[in-house]
Amino acid sequence: MIFKFILAVILTEAITELITESYFFSPIRERIFGASQYNRFFDWLHSLMSCGYCFSVWAGCLTAILLFRDASFIHWSVDWFFIGLILHRLSNLFHDILERINIEVQ
Repeated sequence: MIFKFILAVILTEAITELITESYFFSPIRERIFGASQYNRFFDWLHSLMSCGYCFSVWAGCLTAILLFRDASFIHWSVDWFFIGLILHRLSNLFHDILERINIEVQ
């Protein structure tokens, strides 16, 4: 179970970085950022995709749904949300550690 949780933290961080920072998703981000001036939904997506901290909440909840379908503490929806928040916070901590390591290496 602990291995699965560590994997979920790393996966949450990877999804967040891939969507918010990677070159691969830059055309999608540019299109959403361009459309954000015309539509409130795209404005919300723009604010979400330009903030790794914000996006990791949703990435954590997605990871919780994918990896912890069998969680049964309170109710499945509440469990996934709380597990998602925990993954969000731990993935941000993991991100900070990676950034500090990267800064020291360069």
